[in-house]
Amino acid sequence: MITKLEISGFKTFENFEMEFSPFTIIAGPNASGKSNLFDALALLTRLAETDLKTAFSEQRGEAIELFTKYDDDFADEISFAIEMLVDKKVRDNWGGESELKYTRLRYELKIKRTINERGILDLAVAYEVLVNLKHNEDVWLRNHLKPEVREIWRPKVSTGKRGKPYILTEDREGTVTIYLAQDGKSGNKKATPANAVLQTVLSSINSVDFPHVFAAKEEMRKWRFLQLSPDALRKPSPYMAKDTISHHGENLAAVLYRIKNADISAIKDIARRLNNLLPTIVDVDVYDDSANKQFIVKVKNDDGREFSSRVLSEGTLRLLALCVFLYDETFGGLLCFEEPENGIHPFRLKAMVELLNDLSIDFNDVDMPLRQVLVNTHSPVLVGEVFQLKEKKNISVWFSRLITKITKKSGVMKKLHVTKIFSVDPSSQGTLFQNNVADNNVTEKITQADLKNYLQTAYFPEMM
Repeated sequence: MITKLEISGFKTFENFEMEFSPFTIIAGPNASGKSNLFDALALLTRLAETDLKTAFSEQRGEAIELFTKYDDDFADEISFAIEMLVDKKVRDNWGGESELKYTRLRYELKIKRTINERGILDLAVAYEVLVNLKHNEDVWLRNHLKPEVREIWRPKVSTGKRGKPYILTEDREGTVTIYLAQDGKSGNKKATPANAVLQTVLSSINSVDFPHVFAAKEEMRKWRFLQLSPDALRKPSPYMAKDTISHHGENLAAVLYRIKNADISAIKDIARRLNNLLPTIVDVDVYDDSANKQFIVKVKNDDGREFSSRVLSEGTLRLLALCVFLYDETFGGLLCFEEPENGIHPFRLKAMVELLNDLSIDFNDVDMPLRQVLVNTHSPVLVGEVFQLKEKKNISVWFSRLITKITKKSGVMKKLHVTKIFSVDPSSQGTLFQNNVADNNVTEKITQADLKNYLQTAYFPEMM
């Protein structure tokens, strides 16, 4: 799971920092940068799997448009830093397994743009580092985990200290070189000149021979981005469909079929949870339509009638998909959900929020997989329901806003629009946030009252 993210030079982000909890909500108006944050995470997950040009080409817009724009110019470099908590054990596709010495890792990446001799944009890795986070400096873990469970999620180091990075970038006599070090073997390093690197070193590791690098890669590969489409959710799944739900919602029936075959009680749990959300639905099942070589989702109403997924409402399908994620033992990692309120009646948003909260990890449950939920929304009703939750320890709410800054680039003062995401402090009264903030004097927190004002709504439940 992500615990901290730093971005500079990507779209509307400059010197951006944000911390994450197991359940993180980002609220704000349209065009304030909420989706840009998801785009940054989507680029990172692709950079952990493929080469630079492919990763950039799969994002919205042209590659140059992903670099921060300064008036009529663009940033020369994009930089990311991600701090994460990873699983204690990793397993590769060849059956290799390894137990990590460190589960708190920090990954840094810089990508530079150049124009080649043909006048075409080129991309290269300029800097790449992976290190473990030192225990005595791990503020996030101290703030989010009780002392009695802290060492369960962060193994206690019994011998020595890790002093060298797993991935290291150094400038030696004018040549920038990226090194890959094998765990526990000093002096055993693979070196590559940075100007020749067209994909991240992280993306090249596919086995537990480099366990901490592989663990960081697997963490980033597990990030999922949901933009659920009712048409995709309604479709039956062909026999050869993947048994993971796609970002649009395809393969829902295939996943249910896998869950049913692995543990029949799990699909009963899904039905019970959906019934709590939608009392008229009393059962959920998946059928093998052998004649057409496909699986079909069906639900039963309290009057005994059965309906296939083809005729279910968008709201019902969205809630069903989240219930499937909740009871799918193979699901772990980060779930990014854009505007989950779409297609959901406002009176059902409380149930939606409770379901999303249950999807995220409770660190007191040592058997629960590492699961994290990140939501962006412009719904004041959804945000209000978040503040109604009694258990808010592992929940954080943020407010996104686009501001204009004047900054210096290449010795010239230029204007740019940047995203600021402010932590919402529900315990503070009154307002902390000012409408006309100076570029270098932006308050880092706002109150619940500030958020209410900016979402411009009369509906906002009182905090419990």
